[in-house]
Amino acid sequence: MAWYRLYRPKKVQDLNISSVRESLQRMMADGKIPQSLLFAGPKGTGKTSASRILGAMLNDPANAALVDYLFFKKTAPKKIAFAEPDETSDFARRVYEGHSFVVQELDAASNRRIDDIRLLKERINLPPSEGKMMVYILDEVHMLTNEAFNALLKILEEPPAHVVFILATTELHKLPATIVSRCSVINFRKANTLELKQSLERVLLAEKIKFADGDLEKIAARADGSFRDGVKILEMACKDGKLDLEVIKDLLASDSEVYIKNLLEFVIKKDDQALVKVFEELRNNNYNQKDFYKDFFEFLHKDLLINLSVIEGEAAYSLKIDQFFLKEILSVDLNQETPIPFLVLELKLLEIIERSKKPKDPAQSKEDDSDSKKKIQKTEVKIELKTEEVGPAKKVETVEPAQVIKKMEPVILDSQIDTKTLWQNLIKNFAADNFSLLTLLKSCKLDSLSDGIARVFVYYSFHKEQLEQNKNRDLLGKAAMELLGINLRFDFVLQSEQVLAGTNNETQDSELMLAAKDSLL
Repeated sequence: MAWYRLYRPKKVQDLNISSVRESLQRMMADGKIPQSLLFAGPKGTGKTSASRILGAMLNDPANAALVDYLFFKKTAPKKIAFAEPDETSDFARRVYEGHSFVVQELDAASNRRIDDIRLLKERINLPPSEGKMMVYILDEVHMLTNEAFNALLKILEEPPAHVVFILATTELHKLPATIVSRCSVINFRKANTLELKQSLERVLLAEKIKFADGDLEKIAARADGSFRDGVKILEMACKDGKLDLEVIKDLLASDSEVYIKNLLEFVIKKDDQALVKVFEELRNNNYNQKDFYKDFFEFLHKDLLINLSVIEGEAAYSLKIDQFFLKEILSVDLNQETPIPFLVLELKLLEIIERSKKPKDPAQSKEDDSDSKKKIQKTEVKIELKTEEVGPAKKVETVEPAQVIKKMEPVILDSQIDTKTLWQNLIKNFAADNFSLLTLLKSCKLDSLSDGIARVFVYYSFHKEQLEQNKNRDLLGKAAMELLGINLRFDFVLQSEQVLAGTNNETQDSELMLAAKDSLL
């Protein structure tokens, strides 16, 4: 049984989202239905249902005189207001079930070319076989090509009298301004928990199925604001005349949310080994990186809104924790391509753990931060070396990086040069060539440099494997030659301690970071 088709709204007053219902009721009361409407909002929020209601209403006999006046310029009726459609009529039933030619649904994602719009232009000239008005729904209209949009604009400017267009989209921002300006826009939003529960309860009561209020709460949460998804989940959970959530327990347990909570908990507990294992499991299970990142941000943002009492619910973390994680993760480019899925997020969370393991005095941190910035500016291209004492005072000479290497062979650099600064300069010189490898390098530490060999500490085996690939070694060698003027061989040494030696900009002692440390430390 297709419950969603049987129990979709049949009147404007039955639409669950109040703002949409009020907009359409105002049009009905004024006796003015535009010939071009634009329904924008997330999937499953009622755009198609509202379109079908309008199709049934415009062709209901009770509204025939008003339709003649409004669209065909005939004599005005005594009452200038639309009546709700008769949901008991055979015509209305066919419209609601999608079996009437009066309401035509076209998928713009599959019919997106200019030739498809030209065919549509020919079709719309044909009058309806029953009723007075044809309603054309162009779903996912943002998928049309530019040429198709231009052709559609001409149709919207001078539509046939018997046609109403309803453009539906989940991505309003992708539509040309010229198209939007020709339409009356109605914004649909995700349903809240109460609206979803009321909709699901109406279905269950009509089917005489027993249920518990708490069960509807869980289904509504999983539906994520979509009436359609909520009814589909409900249909799967009903068995032998009652609602049994045990049947869909795997579906209700959102895997993404479980992984997200584990990641956040391991960061708070400073358990980097457990954190890395979660990412390995995500990779082994072939999780979609883009979808997971979306779920990650949505989880934190929802928790933030709960803490701010914007929406109801029980927060998983404190307001400070939510703000901290959102700010930190937004500071990195999650869309950059990497050789390993989830690598950018993984390194960022490991960096946070490392920082939380090394709390600093706020005053000292500011002083160190200032000194560090000055030092980096001074040594960006050149490196300072201490020489033997001459006369009563010590003299410092500044030389080019290539000269430094020649002078100190085979001495280990740690005693004479700031290896951190040298590593930073190498990374900076390398950044323009390969952003994904740059992310790996930021998690490493240059330990020493002698006899043309750069000894680099890495802290995770899969990082070591990536860095030792021939193509990556070649890129590093090229960057070293450009910066230092010599050929370097890189020796990547796996360290046992799970500590990151990232070259972050050491701005962790901001007001927000200090607030977050109270919870993380």
